[in-house]
Amino acid sequence: MDLIELLKSAPLWTDDDGTIYAAKPWECSADAIIVSPAPDTIEDIERLGKTYSYFLEAFIARDFLEDYAASAEGKEASEREKCQRVIKYAVDDA
Repeated sequence: MDLIELLKSAPLWTDDDGTIYAAKPWECSADAIIVSPAPDTIEDIERLGKTYSYFLEAFIARDFLEDYAASAEGKEASEREKCQRVIKYAVDDA
């Protein structure tokens, strides 16, 4: 699943123990998975021959998206803009 699709499903997430891992480079079309329970490390993991890097804990991404959607900027944002904003948060602020 690509990162944008994974993030679009955030309102349905019920497991707060999951961690998002995404293939680099981080962009909306990057392959992404949620690993639950989360590993005890933020080292890269390999699944089905692909390498994934720690991105964000699922609950942090979900809360960020909820807060962003409630903001003036986020209310009008497209799914791609929301995804890009989460990527920026993961890179710069997390």
